[in-house]
Amino acid sequence: MNLNLVLSNDAPTVENHQNILVSDLDKVPSRGCRSFILNHSINYLTDEQLHKVLDKIRHGGALSITSPDAMEAASALCWGNIDMNAFSAITSNKNKQYSIMEVKTMLEQEGYKIENATINELVFYIRAQRP
Repeated sequence: MNLNLVLSNDAPTVENHQNILVSDLDKVPSRGCRSFILNHSINYLTDEQLHKVLDKIRHGGALSITSPDAMEAASALCWGNIDMNAFSAITSNKNKQYSIMEVKTMLEQEGYKIENATINELVFYIRAQRP
């Protein structure tokens, strides 16, 4: 099973992945996913929901996360590279902000192997595999 975590039913699909609403996470069996994508959705999850996502990935399965990086956004605001409106758009109405280092460390502590971790402008991307 390949899943793409979405916030609403009208979210675009990802090739070879089925959209699943955050509210439907409990319907996914533990260790049932070969691939799980969080494309700009991690910031809307509670810590409990994020750990549920991690539990859904089978051994050898992959997790891909794309999200605004909190540290990059704060630095860009501090140095005047973005204005307050842009910063607010990145950080407002989210449950929690993340940085690439915070997510990388959390995944490694959960036993995941980081395959790729990059930042492009204000957005990070991490791909990790569950051994």
